[in-house]
Order: sequence, then C-alpha cells, then structure tokens
Amino acid sequence: MNQGRETDHANGDPKSDRPLARRPIAMRHADINGVRIAYGVRGSGPPLVLIMGYRLSSLAWPLDFIEKLAERFTVVTFDNRGTGESDKPTTGYEISNMARDVCGLVDHLEIPRANILGYSMGGAIAQEFVRQFPDRVLGLVLCATMCGGPRATYASSSVIRVMREHEGLTPEQIARRIWTVTYSPGYLERHREQAEDQMRREIAAPTPLHAADLQFQAFAEFDCSRALAGFRVPTLVLTGDDDRLVAPQNSKFIASLIPGARPIVIPDCGHRMMWEATDECVEIVAEFLTGISEGRRDTAAGAGAQANQPDAIGDFFNLLTAVVDVFATWPLMLAGVGADTMTVARQSAYFGGRAQFGDGKPIFLAPQFGSSFEFALLSNWLKALGYRPVTVDLSDGKLVADLVQKVTGRLGRKAVLVAPASGVRVASAFAAIHNHLISDIVVLNASDHPGVPIGVRAHFITAGWSLALAIAALPPLLRKIQIELIEIAGSVAPETINHSGPRVAHQENTHHG
Repeated sequence: MNQGRETDHANGDPKSDRPLARRPIAMRHADINGVRIAYGVRGSGPPLVLIMGYRLSSLAWPLDFIEKLAERFTVVTFDNRGTGESDKPTTGYEISNMARDVCGLVDHLEIPRANILGYSMGGAIAQEFVRQFPDRVLGLVLCATMCGGPRATYASSSVIRVMREHEGLTPEQIARRIWTVTYSPGYLERHREQAEDQMRREIAAPTPLHAADLQFQAFAEFDCSRALAGFRVPTLVLTGDDDRLVAPQNSKFIASLIPGARPIVIPDCGHRMMWEATDECVEIVAEFLTGISEGRRDTAAGAGAQANQPDAIGDFFNLLTAVVDVFATWPLMLAGVGADTMTVARQSAYFGGRAQFGDGKPIFLAPQFGSSFEFALLSNWLKALGYRPVTVDLSDGKLVADLVQKVTGRLGRKAVLVAPASGVRVASAFAAIHNHLISDIVVLNASDHPGVPIGVRAHFITAGWSLALAIAALPPLLRKIQIELIEIAGSVAPETINHSGPRVAHQENTHHG
C-alpha cells in the first residue's frame, strides 16, 4: 500500500509537497506488521519520525511543535498500536515489536534513513529502533525517557498509581489525573487554558484500558541499557529538571552510555517539557538535526566514547543497594504496603532475572478453608506485578457473580479464576456458568487433573502448592493467558479492535511441575 509516495533515495528526503501542521489533514492508513497504523506526513526537508509516549496518540503532539518542525523537516507522525486511529489489538505491544511497527512505516513511506525522535515510552521505542535498525537512523533525539535496567531511576509508587489506576474513569478524568504528575505545577497554574485545550484534543480518540495496560507492561519491562554503548548515531538527550514521572537522572544516565551523546536539561519543566517550553525544544532539536544533515556533527558519534563508558563501580553499589531494597521491602510487599510495579522492576533486574509484569487482567482468587492467609499474600504479590486481583468466596455464588460482572464490565475484559485443588469442582462449575466473563481457571496444588466442564480452559500447577511455588509459577502462566475483551458501554468501536484470533473453546490443561 504505497499511495504514490515519492522519495529522493539519494538522501532520504521525501518530496516537500506536504501541508503544514495547523492545516487540517486526514490521517492515512497502512497495513504494517500485522495491524493497521494511522499516520500523517507534513512539511519539507530531511525526514523526522516522531514517536509518541504511553497511551497517547499523535493528536497529543503540541501543535506549535509540529508546525515549526515542519518548516525545516518532513515530519512523520503516527498513532502507536492501541491508540488513535490505529488498530487496538490484544498482542504485540512489546517495545521490540513496536519498533518494528516504526520500521514498517518508514519502509511503507520508502524512507531509507530518518531522524528519530521519541518521547517517554516513545523514547524506549526509538532506542529499540536504533538497536535493531542502526543503518536506518540519521540522528536520534530522546526526550524524557529511560533505558531501563538495574540503574534506571523509577517513579515513586504514588506517581505510578496516578499513571495506571484508571478503571472506571472517563477519558477526561484520566487526563486530569495524569497531568498532575506530567506537567510542572507552575505550568498548570500559569497556563490552565492551554492545558485544557491540549486535554480536549488528546481525549478526542481515547485509548482503551487494555491497550494502556499492555503499553505500560511493555515500558516497565524494557531494558536497552546494555546496548547503548554500541550506538553509533548522533544523539541528543532532553529532559526537564522537574520531571516526576521519568526522573532527569535517567536522561543523564542514557547520555553517559551512548558515545558522544549530548544531554540538555530544560529548567523549570516537568515530563511534558515539549508542551511547556515548545519554542526552546524546537530550536534545540532543529539545530541539532540540521547540524547532522549539514555534516556538522560526527555521524559515527565516536568522540567522547571513552568518557561515556558505564561505571562498573557504580553498578556494584547500585546492585548492593537493590539487594538491600529487596530484603527491606519484601515483607512490606507481602503485607500490601509500599510496593509497586517499578520497585519489582528494579529488584528483578538486579538479580539477573527477566521481570514478569502483569497485563492488568482481573484475577479472582478463590481460597478454600485454611488457605486464606496464603491467598492474601499471593494477592498482594499479583497486585505488585500489575494484575488486578480480587479475593472471593465461591460459596456465595450470587454475590461472586455480581462482583465478577461489575469488575469485568469496568475493565472490559474477561477474568481468570484461581483456586486450590480442593476447590476445583466449584471453581470449574462457576467458570462454566459464567464463561462469558471467565476465560480460564488456574488450579494450584493439583496432584491429579480432575475433569472440568466442556468449554472451560483449565491450567494446573502440579508440583505441590506453596506460596513460594505460586509466586514463581503463577505469573509466567498468567502471561500466557491472552487478554479476551468483552463489549462494554463506551468502549472503542469494534472496527478499530484487531483481535489476535479466536481462543480454543475446549478444555486445555497446562501442567507446571
């Protein structure tokens, strides 16, 4: 699907007959990497691809930012999968795969090489794009982002809750909740009207909760820290000094790892520095990228490589700090106090394991007599990993059915039911009756595998259930259970949802021993 695009293959500059940003233009669409991606092209000059951050569509870019960049560059904006006019599948949100979405788009536009600018989660996608496709990048601009890994600085649990706990809220309520941690307090006080206008533009195409959860999961798991030292592309790293969501230390750390990277801190700005200091950001970005196109910057980015090598001593002390954090916070986490997904990210990275974050699916825990305490601890652990656990008593079927209806309706997706082996018959019967709301059941401590009703997918953890085993075995199993959406009032129109395919309708037994 080429739509007659013409490109100067000698220098990668697309033709310049593109409208400026403030002139209304219709988004185009292309089939990219298995999904339909919406994109727009405007301006003239060297190509510049802008990658937006968590849960936002391309409508969120500041209008002046786009317009002024389009005077010097051919600006390509697009809606990440899950946002705007692009498809909203239930799979494919890994940062590595979203980088392939970007590559597919520049292939579709026949752009051999482009400047890449990524904001927040978009900065993670930009880093991954460079890692996978280094020969496709002219220059790299990373804005208010992080590289992940053991030395990243994560937001506080209170900030994470603001960014993630949105079930039951309207798009406007979500936007107002989020801007308390993304704008600097001074900006909101002085420019409330601009913030309101920006918010209305952003919520014109709200992102469904399942897509936001999957983007959050992907960003939380992202780690490109070990690859940055191998980058050989001119790089600009921008951050605001009052960023509460992605602390400025992350940008400084990224700049210390990428050879020759140029870090700039914008004073008195929060996470949305490009909205708060648009003119300054445009000038910095344009000057940097123009220097690349005019040959005034070292495209090999070799200068300063020795000075920017990772600090082994710093790694050791950060490792030691994380180990102490684990033992200090573990009892609190099990008690449901002081734990959040980002804390788990930092700790798991230091221990060399791959973090297993949740996709936000609702998990109903149905303990039997004698297992309530263990299930309470398990609930706190699942919540820390990003799931939405609810403990229920299946002896009151009507009450539980009403609760399941309420929770799944609010979240717009089916739930998973977890029970010990002693409760498998009650749990499977409940799941069979409510299979329009329950997608799977997981049976703990299953010494045998009793039959379950037709249409109920059952997974068995068989090696003798204990809290430690469940903590180890349950999250990886839950990740394999795909999200199943249900229709709810006010949900995204069905034609914009790209489902990952039908689920098997018969019983499926999964053994973990």
